[in-house]
Amino acid sequence: MALEKLIIHKGQQICRSFQLPMRGRVLVRTGQRVTMGEPVAEFYVPESYLEFDIPSGFKIRPSKAESCIKRLVGEEVDAGDIIASKGGIVQRIFRAPQAGKVIAIRNGKVMLALGSVKHVCRAGFPGLVVELLPDRGAVICTTGNVLQGVWGNGKNAYGDLAYLGGSDQNPFNQEAINTKMEGKIIVAGPCLKQDLLSKMVDVKPAGVIVSSLAPALQAECEKLDFPVMSLAGFGDIQLDECSEAMIFTMMGRQVFLNAHVPDPAVGMKPEVLMLGEEVAADVLFQDEFAFHVGAKVRLTGKPYTGSVGEIIDLPAEPERYASGLVLPSAVVKRSDDQVIRVPLANIELIY
Repeated sequence: MALEKLIIHKGQQICRSFQLPMRGRVLVRTGQRVTMGEPVAEFYVPESYLEFDIPSGFKIRPSKAESCIKRLVGEEVDAGDIIASKGGIVQRIFRAPQAGKVIAIRNGKVMLALGSVKHVCRAGFPGLVVELLPDRGAVICTTGNVLQGVWGNGKNAYGDLAYLGGSDQNPFNQEAINTKMEGKIIVAGPCLKQDLLSKMVDVKPAGVIVSSLAPALQAECEKLDFPVMSLAGFGDIQLDECSEAMIFTMMGRQVFLNAHVPDPAVGMKPEVLMLGEEVAADVLFQDEFAFHVGAKVRLTGKPYTGSVGEIIDLPAEPERYASGLVLPSAVVKRSDDQVIRVPLANIELIY
């Protein structure tokens, strides 16, 4: 079965790929140090498309259209260039309205791709380029503290981290959401109501990290122009002790919030990073991850969602649960000393 890995770790080697969704031009080189937001790769797409129907526009039979076309497929044109023309008493001319390229000619119709819009892939944190991804981007590495979450809205930013509470031991202090939070990365407890989200938006933070988020607020968070990350997903879930301990190490320090949209296919999760002094030059590969006795874990299934503990046994035989399912399981000792049996599918391995 697939292993769900959650990184909450100090002094972690951090290597991330930053790449385009389609082929383009890579702008960096191996060994180059890049800054947060520096362009890594770029590609261009047409601003718009224009189809001209020559038989209809020139009032001629389709069989006569080919003789009117003055350009070839793939040919670039400038604004005002003649694409097709017809002589006679009433001369007709079709000109390119702006610079572009002829991308198709079929059945007397000419298709133009007009204008150009540049899309840029930027580095999500400062670091060292260790590998180029041909025509796509690059892998950038550094070292630092990593705290991963479950959901993000796809934005990124950086700023000093301010923790407002959000655990059972340190309750969420909503009164601390004020103008002093402007430009900071706010870390808070569950965000379950619209008025609380609006209050955080009003103070203009650089980004927001919550322990959990109300499902009804997901769509609005996706529209915000700053990053939002949920550490434990959706529902009413307090901050777990492992995440809180990492947050304490980041308080008042500059952090980089990359609220990636989670992608299980490539193991991408939203995360907040606090970088170390130097890029690791001698450690370029991740350790092997596997369930083992002594491993720290976070639980995802009800009624234990968000609680943390330690694996004390991995039974060789699958367990049968009240639902009738027979699943590979682990015996976990929670932080409150309660011992429970949990399906491996409901466990995130904390590294």
